[in-house]
Amino acid sequence: MTRAVTAILLMCVIGSLRARPESHVAPPDSDQDGLTDQTEKELLQEFQPQWMIAKGDCSVKPAQFALGVSIPSTIADNGTIYGQASRYRGSRDEVELHFYHLWRQDCGEMGHALDAEHVAVLVRREAGVATARWKALYWYAASHEDTVCDAGQITRAMTIGAEEKGATVWISPAKHASFLSEELCHYGCGGDHCNEMVHMKPAEVINLGELSRLPEGMAWASSKRWPLADKMRRTDFSEARIERLSHLPETDVAWANPARRPAQAAIFGGNAAINGVATGGRSTDIALVVANGSTGRALSKAQQNTGNALTKSYRNVVKALDGAKANTGKALGIEGKEKPSDSNER
Repeated sequence: MTRAVTAILLMCVIGSLRARPESHVAPPDSDQDGLTDQTEKELLQEFQPQWMIAKGDCSVKPAQFALGVSIPSTIADNGTIYGQASRYRGSRDEVELHFYHLWRQDCGEMGHALDAEHVAVLVRREAGVATARWKALYWYAASHEDTVCDAGQITRAMTIGAEEKGATVWISPAKHASFLSEELCHYGCGGDHCNEMVHMKPAEVINLGELSRLPEGMAWASSKRWPLADKMRRTDFSEARIERLSHLPETDVAWANPARRPAQAAIFGGNAAINGVATGGRSTDIALVVANGSTGRALSKAQQNTGNALTKSYRNVVKALDGAKANTGKALGIEGKEKPSDSNER
Protein backbone atom coordinates (compact mmCIF):
# COMPACT_ATOMS: atom_id res chain seq x y z
CA MET A 1 0.00 0.00 0.00
CA THR A 2 1.43 3.35 -1.03
CA ARG A 3 1.94 6.13 1.40
CA ALA A 4 -0.66 8.22 -0.42
CA VAL A 5 -3.35 5.56 0.02
CA THR A 6 -2.43 5.13 3.69
CA ALA A 7 -2.68 8.85 4.25
CA ILE A 8 -6.10 8.97 2.58
CA LEU A 9 -7.42 6.09 4.70
CA LEU A 10 -6.09 7.71 7.88
CA MET A 11 -7.80 10.97 7.02
CA CYS A 12 -11.09 9.13 6.44
CA VAL A 13 -10.86 7.42 9.85
CA ILE A 14 -10.13 10.72 11.62
CA GLY A 15 -13.00 12.39 9.78
CA SER A 16 -15.47 9.68 10.78
CA LEU A 17 -14.41 9.94 14.45
CA ARG A 18 -14.93 13.70 14.40
CA ALA A 19 -18.37 13.28 12.87
CA ARG A 20 -19.55 11.04 15.67
CA PRO A 21 -21.50 12.83 18.42
CA GLU A 22 -19.94 12.80 21.82
CA SER A 23 -21.26 9.99 24.00
CA HIS A 24 -23.69 11.23 26.70
CA VAL A 25 -23.22 9.86 30.18
CA ALA A 26 -26.34 10.20 32.34
CA PRO A 27 -25.79 11.86 35.75
CA PRO A 28 -25.81 9.39 38.66
CA ASP A 29 -29.19 8.47 40.12
CA SER A 30 -28.30 6.00 42.85
CA ASP A 31 -31.83 5.26 44.02
CA GLN A 32 -33.23 5.28 40.46
CA ASP A 33 -36.18 7.50 41.31
CA GLY A 34 -35.78 9.89 38.38
CA LEU A 35 -33.93 12.54 40.40
CA THR A 36 -30.18 12.84 40.00
CA ASP A 37 -28.01 12.52 43.08
CA GLN A 38 -26.85 16.10 42.59
CA THR A 39 -30.41 17.46 42.44
CA GLU A 40 -31.35 15.60 45.61
CA LYS A 41 -28.25 16.85 47.40
CA GLU A 42 -28.89 20.47 46.43
CA LEU A 43 -32.56 20.38 47.44
CA LEU A 44 -31.85 18.73 50.79
CA GLN A 45 -29.19 21.32 51.50
CA GLU A 46 -31.27 24.30 50.36
CA PHE A 47 -34.39 23.42 52.37
CA GLN A 48 -32.87 21.86 55.48
CA PRO A 49 -34.77 23.31 58.47
CA GLN A 50 -33.28 25.46 61.17
CA TRP A 51 -33.44 23.17 64.17
CA MET A 52 -34.27 24.37 67.68
CA ILE A 53 -33.56 21.70 70.27
CA ALA A 54 -33.80 21.67 74.04
CA LYS A 55 -30.73 22.56 76.01
CA GLY A 56 -29.78 19.49 78.00
CA ASP A 57 -32.05 17.06 76.14
CA CYS A 58 -31.76 13.59 77.67
CA SER A 59 -30.71 12.25 74.27
CA VAL A 60 -28.45 15.27 73.59
CA LYS A 61 -28.87 15.66 69.80
CA PRO A 62 -30.12 13.66 66.80
CA ALA A 63 -27.84 10.66 66.38
CA GLN A 64 -25.56 9.30 63.69
CA PHE A 65 -25.96 5.58 63.00
CA ALA A 66 -23.40 2.90 62.26
CA LEU A 67 -22.99 1.54 58.72
CA GLY A 68 -23.09 -2.10 57.77
CA VAL A 69 -25.56 -3.29 60.40
CA SER A 70 -29.23 -4.23 60.10
CA ILE A 71 -30.16 -3.05 63.60
CA PRO A 72 -30.00 0.74 64.19
CA SER A 73 -26.93 1.40 66.34
CA THR A 74 -25.87 4.90 67.31
CA ILE A 75 -22.25 5.93 67.11
CA ALA A 76 -22.63 9.57 68.19
CA ASP A 77 -25.28 12.04 69.38
CA ASN A 78 -23.88 14.75 67.13
CA GLY A 79 -26.86 16.36 65.37
CA THR A 80 -26.79 14.29 62.17
CA ILE A 81 -29.82 14.73 59.92
CA TYR A 82 -30.90 12.15 57.34
CA GLY A 83 -32.89 13.08 54.25
CA GLN A 84 -35.02 11.72 51.46
CA ALA A 85 -35.98 13.33 48.14
CA SER A 86 -38.78 11.77 46.08
CA ARG A 87 -40.73 12.81 43.02
CA TYR A 88 -44.20 13.86 44.10
CA ARG A 89 -46.85 11.82 42.28
CA GLY A 90 -44.28 11.00 39.61
CA SER A 91 -43.73 14.65 38.66
CA ARG A 92 -40.26 15.85 37.68
CA ASP A 93 -41.17 19.39 38.76
CA GLU A 94 -42.48 18.64 42.25
CA VAL A 95 -40.38 16.94 44.90
CA GLU A 96 -41.22 15.87 48.44
CA LEU A 97 -38.34 16.23 50.87
CA HIS A 98 -38.19 14.44 54.22
CA PHE A 99 -35.77 15.45 56.96
CA TYR A 100 -35.35 12.78 59.64
CA HIS A 101 -34.00 13.63 63.06
CA LEU A 102 -33.30 10.22 64.57
CA TRP A 103 -32.61 9.85 68.28
CA ARG A 104 -30.88 7.29 70.43
CA GLN A 105 -33.92 7.17 72.71
CA ASP A 106 -37.27 8.63 73.61
CA CYS A 107 -36.90 9.38 77.30
CA GLY A 108 -40.28 10.91 77.97
CA GLU A 109 -43.28 9.21 79.52
CA MET A 110 -43.49 5.61 78.27
CA GLY A 111 -40.01 6.06 76.81
CA HIS A 112 -38.25 3.59 74.54
CA ALA A 113 -35.03 3.03 72.66
CA LEU A 114 -34.73 4.63 69.20
CA ASP A 115 -36.93 7.54 68.13
CA ALA A 116 -37.61 8.29 64.47
CA GLU A 117 -39.05 11.76 63.89
CA HIS A 118 -39.25 14.02 60.84
CA VAL A 119 -40.51 17.09 59.02
CA ALA A 120 -41.32 17.37 55.32
CA VAL A 121 -41.65 19.99 52.61
CA LEU A 122 -43.17 19.91 49.13
CA VAL A 123 -41.17 21.96 46.62
CA ARG A 124 -41.88 22.88 43.00
CA ARG A 125 -39.56 23.87 40.15
CA GLU A 126 -40.50 27.33 38.93
CA ALA A 127 -41.53 27.44 35.28
CA GLY A 128 -39.85 29.81 32.86
CA VAL A 129 -36.65 30.09 34.88
CA ALA A 130 -33.47 29.42 32.92
CA THR A 131 -31.67 27.85 35.87
CA ALA A 132 -33.25 25.27 38.13
CA ARG A 133 -35.04 27.24 40.82
CA TRP A 134 -37.28 25.62 43.40
CA LYS A 135 -39.83 27.07 45.79
CA ALA A 136 -41.49 25.43 48.78
CA LEU A 137 -45.28 25.09 48.69
CA TYR A 138 -46.17 23.34 51.97
CA TRP A 139 -44.49 22.27 55.19
CA TYR A 140 -45.44 19.41 57.48
CA ALA A 141 -44.15 18.66 60.99
CA ALA A 142 -44.73 15.25 62.57
CA SER A 143 -45.62 15.20 66.24
CA HIS A 144 -46.55 11.96 68.02
CA GLU A 145 -47.36 10.62 64.57
CA ASP A 146 -49.69 7.61 64.27
CA THR A 147 -50.80 7.83 67.89
CA VAL A 148 -53.92 9.15 69.61
CA CYS A 149 -51.80 12.16 70.57
CA ASP A 150 -51.02 13.04 66.95
CA ALA A 151 -50.33 16.77 66.81
CA GLY A 152 -48.82 16.95 63.32
CA GLN A 153 -49.18 20.28 61.56
CA ILE A 154 -49.40 21.37 57.93
CA THR A 155 -49.24 24.86 56.48
CA ARG A 156 -48.39 26.88 53.40
CA ALA A 157 -44.69 27.71 53.14
CA MET A 158 -45.49 31.41 52.76
CA THR A 159 -47.32 31.39 56.10
CA ILE A 160 -44.12 30.69 58.01
CA GLY A 161 -41.75 32.53 55.66
CA ALA A 162 -40.13 29.35 54.37
CA GLU A 163 -40.65 29.38 50.59
CA GLU A 164 -37.00 29.67 49.64
CA LYS A 165 -35.31 28.26 52.72
CA GLY A 166 -35.81 25.76 55.48
CA ALA A 167 -38.49 26.33 58.07
CA THR A 168 -37.58 26.86 61.71
CA VAL A 169 -38.58 23.72 63.60
CA TRP A 170 -38.87 23.35 67.37
CA ILE A 171 -38.27 19.88 68.79
CA SER A 172 -39.74 19.17 72.20
CA PRO A 173 -37.32 17.57 74.67
CA ALA A 174 -37.51 13.87 75.56
CA LYS A 175 -40.38 13.04 73.16
CA HIS A 176 -38.83 14.90 70.18
CA ALA A 177 -42.09 15.98 68.56
CA SER A 178 -41.67 18.53 65.75
CA PHE A 179 -43.49 21.89 65.73
CA LEU A 180 -43.64 24.70 63.19
CA SER A 181 -43.77 27.37 65.89
CA GLU A 182 -42.56 27.62 69.46
CA GLU A 183 -46.07 28.34 70.73
CA LEU A 184 -47.52 25.23 69.10
CA CYS A 185 -45.14 23.15 71.16
CA HIS A 186 -47.46 23.58 74.16
CA TYR A 187 -50.33 21.93 72.28
CA GLY A 188 -48.84 18.49 71.89
CA CYS A 189 -50.10 15.75 74.13
CA GLY A 190 -49.79 17.54 77.44
CA GLY A 191 -46.14 16.76 78.08
CA ASP A 192 -44.59 18.87 75.31
CA HIS A 193 -42.88 22.17 75.99
CA CYS A 194 -40.14 24.15 74.29
CA ASN A 195 -38.28 25.86 77.11
CA GLU A 196 -34.57 26.70 77.09
CA MET A 197 -34.21 26.01 73.38
CA VAL A 198 -30.96 26.43 71.49
CA HIS A 199 -30.15 26.51 67.79
CA MET A 200 -28.51 23.33 66.53
CA LYS A 201 -25.81 24.07 63.97
CA PRO A 202 -26.91 22.39 60.73
CA ALA A 203 -24.69 19.86 59.02
CA GLU A 204 -24.84 18.35 55.54
CA VAL A 205 -27.82 16.02 55.23
CA ILE A 206 -27.08 12.32 54.69
CA ASN A 207 -29.32 11.09 51.87
CA LEU A 208 -31.14 7.82 52.61
CA GLY A 209 -32.35 7.47 49.03
CA GLU A 210 -35.47 5.36 48.57
CA LEU A 211 -36.54 2.51 50.81
CA SER A 212 -36.30 0.09 47.89
CA ARG A 213 -32.72 1.19 47.17
CA LEU A 214 -31.03 2.22 50.38
CA PRO A 215 -27.39 3.32 50.17
CA GLU A 216 -24.80 0.70 50.93
CA GLY A 217 -24.50 0.04 54.64
CA MET A 218 -27.82 1.66 55.58
CA ALA A 219 -30.02 -1.42 55.87
CA TRP A 220 -30.77 -0.29 59.44
CA ALA A 221 -33.21 2.26 58.01
CA SER A 222 -35.68 -0.50 57.15
CA SER A 223 -35.48 -2.14 60.58
CA LYS A 224 -38.78 -3.05 62.23
CA ARG A 225 -37.45 -1.77 65.53
CA TRP A 226 -38.76 1.68 64.63
CA PRO A 227 -41.30 3.22 62.18
CA LEU A 228 -38.74 4.90 59.89
CA ALA A 229 -39.62 2.67 56.93
CA ASP A 230 -43.30 3.59 57.21
CA LYS A 231 -42.41 7.28 57.12
CA MET A 232 -40.18 6.78 54.08
CA ARG A 233 -42.75 4.99 51.96
CA ARG A 234 -45.65 7.44 52.23
CA THR A 235 -46.41 11.04 51.37
CA ASP A 236 -47.14 13.67 54.00
CA PHE A 237 -49.04 15.78 51.48
CA SER A 238 -52.17 13.84 50.66
CA GLU A 239 -54.82 15.38 48.42
CA ALA A 240 -57.21 15.56 51.37
CA ARG A 241 -54.76 17.56 53.50
CA ILE A 242 -53.94 20.03 50.74
CA GLU A 243 -57.60 20.39 49.80
CA ARG A 244 -58.56 21.14 53.40
CA LEU A 245 -55.72 23.64 53.78
CA SER A 246 -56.76 25.42 50.58
CA HIS A 247 -60.03 26.43 52.24
CA LEU A 248 -58.30 27.98 55.25
CA PRO A 249 -56.93 31.52 55.52
CA GLU A 250 -53.30 31.99 54.53
CA THR A 251 -52.42 32.70 58.16
CA ASP A 252 -53.35 29.22 59.32
CA VAL A 253 -51.31 26.29 60.47
CA ALA A 254 -53.75 23.40 60.72
CA TRP A 255 -53.63 20.06 62.45
CA ALA A 256 -52.69 17.48 59.87
CA ASN A 257 -54.99 14.86 61.42
CA PRO A 258 -57.83 16.74 63.13
CA ALA A 259 -59.91 13.57 63.44
CA ARG A 260 -57.41 12.30 65.98
CA ARG A 261 -57.69 15.50 67.97
CA PRO A 262 -61.46 15.99 68.07
CA ALA A 263 -61.30 18.53 70.88
CA GLN A 264 -58.30 20.52 69.66
CA ALA A 265 -57.42 22.80 66.81
CA ALA A 266 -54.82 25.47 66.13
CA ILE A 267 -53.79 28.07 63.63
CA PHE A 268 -50.63 30.01 63.28
CA GLY A 269 -51.43 33.70 62.83
CA GLY A 270 -49.12 36.21 61.20
CA ASN A 271 -48.30 37.51 64.69
CA ALA A 272 -47.27 34.03 65.85
CA ALA A 273 -50.09 33.81 68.40
CA ILE A 274 -51.47 30.35 68.86
CA ASN A 275 -54.80 29.26 70.22
CA GLY A 276 -55.80 25.86 71.50
CA VAL A 277 -59.02 24.20 72.50
CA ALA A 278 -59.56 23.34 76.14
CA THR A 279 -59.59 19.66 76.92
CA GLY A 280 -59.17 17.81 80.17
CA GLY A 281 -57.08 19.93 82.49
CA ARG A 282 -56.51 22.75 80.00
CA SER A 283 -57.70 26.17 81.08
CA THR A 284 -60.84 27.47 79.40
CA ASP A 285 -59.03 30.80 79.12
CA ILE A 286 -57.40 29.47 75.93
CA ALA A 287 -60.42 27.57 74.58
CA LEU A 288 -61.93 28.35 71.19
CA VAL A 289 -64.69 26.78 69.14
CA VAL A 290 -63.48 24.19 66.64
CA ALA A 291 -64.59 24.89 63.09
CA ASN A 292 -65.09 21.58 61.30
CA GLY A 293 -62.33 20.02 63.36
CA SER A 294 -59.69 22.16 61.76
CA THR A 295 -59.11 25.70 62.95
CA GLY A 296 -59.75 28.21 65.64
CA ARG A 297 -58.87 31.89 65.90
CA ALA A 298 -55.54 33.36 66.85
CA LEU A 299 -55.29 33.88 70.58
CA SER A 300 -54.18 37.48 70.38
CA LYS A 301 -57.16 38.36 68.21
CA ALA A 302 -59.44 36.47 70.56
CA GLN A 303 -57.96 38.33 73.51
CA GLN A 304 -58.31 41.63 71.71
CA ASN A 305 -61.91 40.90 70.79
CA THR A 306 -62.63 39.76 74.32
CA GLY A 307 -61.02 42.89 75.70
CA ASN A 308 -63.02 45.07 73.34
CA ALA A 309 -66.20 43.27 74.27
CA LEU A 310 -65.49 43.63 77.99
CA THR A 311 -64.66 47.31 77.55
CA LYS A 312 -67.84 47.85 75.61
CA SER A 313 -69.85 45.93 78.19
CA TYR A 314 -68.27 47.94 80.98
CA ARG A 315 -69.13 51.20 79.27
CA ASN A 316 -72.68 50.04 78.68
CA VAL A 317 -73.00 49.07 82.33
CA VAL A 318 -71.66 52.44 83.47
CA LYS A 319 -73.98 54.18 81.06
CA ALA A 320 -76.91 52.14 82.31
CA LEU A 321 -76.03 52.88 85.93
CA ASP A 322 -75.74 56.58 85.22
CA GLY A 323 -79.10 56.46 83.53
CA ALA A 324 -80.62 54.60 86.42
CA LYS A 325 -79.14 57.10 88.87
CA ALA A 326 -80.59 59.99 86.92
CA ASN A 327 -84.00 58.38 86.75
CA THR A 328 -83.89 57.71 90.48
CA GLY A 329 -83.06 61.35 91.13
CA LYS A 330 -86.02 62.45 89.06
CA ALA A 331 -88.31 60.14 90.92
CA LEU A 332 -87.16 61.57 94.28
CA GLY A 333 -87.39 65.13 93.06
CA ILE A 334 -83.76 65.94 93.78
CA GLU A 335 -82.46 66.18 90.25
CA GLY A 336 -80.01 69.06 89.99
CA LYS A 337 -80.07 69.78 93.71
CA GLU A 338 -76.89 69.82 95.69
CA LYS A 339 -76.41 67.33 98.40
CA PRO A 340 -77.13 68.91 101.81
CA SER A 341 -74.09 69.72 103.82
CA ASP A 342 -73.26 67.95 107.04
CA SER A 343 -74.17 71.05 109.07
CA ASN A 344 -77.68 71.10 107.64
CA GLU A 345 -78.09 67.42 108.21
CA ARG A 346 -77.32 67.93 111.86
